[in-house]
Parts: sequence; C-alpha cells; structure tokens
Amino acid sequence: MIKYSLFILLSILFFSCKHQQTASEDTNSSSPKFSEDSLMVVQLIAQSKETYSENFSTQEPFDNYLKEAEDIAQRSESNHHLFNIYTLVGQRYRNKSYYSEAMLMLKKALEIAENSENIYFQTRAYNQIGVIYRRIDENPQALDMHMKALQLAEQCNDSLSISKAINGMGNVSIAMERHHSAIEYFQRGFKISRKMDNTLGMAINTNNIGEAYMKLNLLDSAMHYFFLSLDYNTKINSRVGQSICYNCIGKAYVAKHQNRLALDYLVKALDINLELEDRMLISVSYTQIGRTYLNDKLPNQAIEHLKKGLKIALSIGSKYTAEEAASLLSKAYEDKQIFKQSLEYYKLSTNLRDSILNEKNIFHMASVEAKYNNTLQQLQIDELNKEALLQKTLLSKQRSMIAAIITIVLVLILIAVLFFRQSRFRSRYKSLQFQQRLLRSQMNPHFIFNALSAIQVFILENDMTKSSEFLAHFSKLMRHVLRSSNYDFIPVQEEVEMLQYYLKIQQLRFSPPFTFDIVFSDEVKNNKTVIPPMLIQPFIENAIEHGLSPLGGGGKLIIRILKNKNNLVLEVEDNGLGIDYNDQLSKSDKKHESMAIKITQERLDILEKDTRRKTQLEIFDKKRKDPFERGTIARIILPLTTQTNSNGKH
Repeated sequence: MIKYSLFILLSILFFSCKHQQTASEDTNSSSPKFSEDSLMVVQLIAQSKETYSENFSTQEPFDNYLKEAEDIAQRSESNHHLFNIYTLVGQRYRNKSYYSEAMLMLKKALEIAENSENIYFQTRAYNQIGVIYRRIDENPQALDMHMKALQLAEQCNDSLSISKAINGMGNVSIAMERHHSAIEYFQRGFKISRKMDNTLGMAINTNNIGEAYMKLNLLDSAMHYFFLSLDYNTKINSRVGQSICYNCIGKAYVAKHQNRLALDYLVKALDINLELEDRMLISVSYTQIGRTYLNDKLPNQAIEHLKKGLKIALSIGSKYTAEEAASLLSKAYEDKQIFKQSLEYYKLSTNLRDSILNEKNIFHMASVEAKYNNTLQQLQIDELNKEALLQKTLLSKQRSMIAAIITIVLVLILIAVLFFRQSRFRSRYKSLQFQQRLLRSQMNPHFIFNALSAIQVFILENDMTKSSEFLAHFSKLMRHVLRSSNYDFIPVQEEVEMLQYYLKIQQLRFSPPFTFDIVFSDEVKNNKTVIPPMLIQPFIENAIEHGLSPLGGGGKLIIRILKNKNNLVLEVEDNGLGIDYNDQLSKSDKKHESMAIKITQERLDILEKDTRRKTQLEIFDKKRKDPFERGTIARIILPLTTQTNSNGKH
C-alpha cells in the first residue's frame, strides 16, 4: 500500500512540473489536458496493481481501473500507456492459464509496438507471446517468437530482454528434448541476470538448469539447482517461483523413489498454486501428487488427483501435462484391473503424444525447408561466379601442391634429424648403461689387493679360522656382485646382505675392528622396495679407507636406508677425520674417489631421466654443522621404487 501511494505521489509531482513547464512555453490548451490524462492513467494503473495484489483470486485481470485507463489512453492516443495496459493484462491472464485471452491482449500490445516502431516494446511482446506458445506446447511458434525477441534485443542492447529470450529458447530446447543445448541457453541467461543483479532472472535460470539435468536423469545435479533457485525465490518472496521449485523438488524425489519427501513438497506447491489460481501449475501439482500415490501403491488416491490434473490440462491446452496424466491414469486403472478405463486413458495418452510428435516433425520439416532454400540460393550464386571460382580453384590447387611438396620435404628432413638424434641418444644411453654395469661388476682394485694380502697374512700366521671366514665372506660377496650386476634394481634385503659381507671382510682387515650398523625401516622392507645395486658401496669404501682407517681404533660406521614420503634416502655416516682430511690423501686415491662419485652421479642422472623425478647427492663434513662432531655424511636421495613398478630384476 505504501509503495503504490509513494509511486502516485512521485507521478503527481513529475506531471505537475511538466504541466507548469508546458504552460509557460505554450498557451495551447491541449498540452495541459494531455498531461492530466497521462497522470490519470498512471494513477489508475497503480491503483489496479495495488488492488489486484491484495485480491488477485477474486479480482478480474482486466478490472475497471484498467478499462478506464484504456479509455483515457485511447482518447489521448498514448501508445505507451496502451502497451503497458495490454501487457499487464496479458500477463495476468497467462498466470491464471487463460491463454486465449492472454494472447488477445499481447497481440494488441505487439500491434502497437510494431506500428510505433518501438524495438523495446517489440522485444517484450515477442517474449511474452513466446511464453504462451510454450505453455500450450506450440514449440515451433514459441521458438520463432523468442528468436525475433533476441534479434531485436541485441540491436538495442536490451540485456533484460536478451536474458528472457535466451531463457525461452532454453525451455523450447527442453520440450524438443535437446537438453544439453537447453543447459547452455540457461547458463548464458544466468550469467546475464547475475551481471544485472537480477535475482528473479537467476532464480528462473537455475530452476530451468535443474529441469534439464533431471531430464538427463542427473538427479543430484538437478536437486542442487532446484534448491538454489528456491533460495533466490525466497529472497525476493516470489510465491510463483517457490511453487515451481516445490513442484520440481517433488518430481526429483519421485524419481529418487523417496515418495514421502516428494509428497511433502508437492503438497506445498499445490497450496500455493491454489492460492495463486495458476491453473497450469495446479495441473502439474495434481499430476505429480497422483504419480506419488501411484508409486506408493495407492491407486484410488492417485486416480483422484490425476483426474483433476488431466481435466485442467485439457482445458488450458497443456498437452504435455495432459499426456502425462492420461498415461498415469491408464497405469492406475491397470493396477486396479479395470482394463476398460485403462485402455481409454492409454488411447488418450497416445493421441496426445502423437500430436506432440507431429508438431516436432512439422518444426523439423520447416527447418529442413529453410536450409534447402538457403542452399538453393547459394547454388545460384555459385553458378553466376562459376568461371571465377574455377580459376581460383586451379590457382589454389597449384599453391596447395607446392605447399604440400615443401611440407613433405620439411617433414622428411625433420624425421631424419629426429632419427639421428634419437640414435645418438640411444647409443649414449647404452654406453652409460654399460659403464654402470662395469662399475657394479668391478670392485676397487685396492680393496681386492688388500683383501688378498689379508688372506695371505692369515695363512702365514696359520690363523685358519680367520682365513676360512675371510674366504667365505669374500666368495659370497663376489657371487652377489656378479649376480646383481645384471640388473638395474635389486631388493633392499639383497643389497643389505651384500653390504654386510663387504663390511665383515673389511672388519677382518682392521685390528681392532671398527663397528657398523645398518638401519632400514620395516616400512621399506614391507613395501618390497628395490634400489640400484652397489650404489652406496663407493661411499662406504671411502668412509672406511679415509675416515676410519687413520683413527686406529674406535671407528664406527652407520648406514641408513629410510623412506621419506615418496623418496628413498640412503646415508653413510662415519666418525672419522672428516671430508676435510681428503687434503692429505694421495693423488691416486683422490682420483679413484672422484671417478666413483662422477659415475655414481651419472647413474643418478639416468635414473632421474627414467623416472622423471629428482635425485640428489651430497657429501659434507659433520663439523660444518656441529663443531663438536667429527666425521662425514654422504647422502643420496632417489625416487622410491617397488617391485611392481621397477624395470629391473623383480
């Protein structure tokens, strides 16, 4: 009440100012009269809206206020007011499903818009007429109306009308069972509505997206958009929008076979629709409630509601809803074993379905005919320009042939270059593999010489126990080394066993012997982890020869094999003199150590290329981190590899 009073007051002030300006500029008596007439029409329209919103169930759509406003507008030849009156009445008739009366009003509005060449009015009228055609399932005509509205709206950059036209085309696409196209239309409409901050437009488009997803049987997606639309409609307190959402949510729960939940929402929708007197939505509600009762094996309640839905659908010309209701009635009577009634409703359902399909076929034929006419015109144009096109074609062929030859030559050159580079890469790769295997199959000559010297000493000292133990460990170590050199990866347990033989041999060479500890977690063992063989042996040898040997006693060596996320960490730690002591090494020892580190780095580089994951090698003196510590740590980080994804032995 307050908002309409405010609207009338503002209108009075506006037209009073307009009247004063006109009177001061022109003494013609017709100008003041025209301003007074316009003001009267605005007041009558506002009064009609206020009264209709309070009593729409009993108020006539074309009430006395609007009839009086029409009479004044016709006398003053105010096309603007006449257009607004007819579109308002048309919408009221449409919302109550009186489609003939609505079409009559909207065609009057369209005639005014076309005669006055007002593009904005034309887009509004075409969109409104398209909605009516959609409601009575005249989809070809509906599509034609929305297409015209879209073309005109794009000319005048009317975003609201563009959004409505796109939404209408999406609804037609759903009716034509082109659901993916419909979703694209609705998403475009939603973006435009969101940009304009049009909550009603966002509510309509999200609900329509949900309906398209439900047609595709994507029920969870459909429910998401239905509840989103319900939020928008609740925000703007749109009773019609809430009713539509309740109906859609109910249908989705029916499809999910959750009939109790479905019935709750469908009854809510029916209450609102009866209040609004929207016969189309009332028909949909009755039909869906009937479907729910039928799913619950309650045919009597189903028949009661389905008959109401069918009667209303037939009276307003809604063929889709009528066909659905008739089909469900046929099934309900079949469940009750009343086959005569079931057959009658089945025939009615079939006739309605055939009528809908015929409309689709007519639309398809019209589309094909339009395409044929376009093709015929194009052929005529092509015939007129045949000679010119022929010359262009010959020239184009020659250019294409030259381009093809050049392309072939370039491709052949490229293939040759790639083949040559690939061959070089394979040769280098094989060379590196052979180097790796050679490194794995050979031990440090110093170690072998020292080992044999130690055996000789034990034999000369007649220490048969140590000699036998030394030879046993040495032979087992050699067997492991030779066997593992044929594989890229071996299990962690085998590597640990090989290192144990190696370290026991080294212990026998020293008096007093150093101590060692090999740590590897159960997680690594249980995961069947594999590693490249003899990868850390050079660093163990360096630790013994250059770290522990100068100590004379009390040496300790710790070897760790641990998992860190998706990496395997190998560490060799000693408590020797540290890496800085290398300054005192002989040149030959330095050379061997440097070569071993270089080849180990190459092995890691190849592993990095094979796995496409980073590897890392670092050697540092413990004093650099803690002045009170001594010794060296060599750490290798490489990708964690298991028996299932390695290309080695297992």
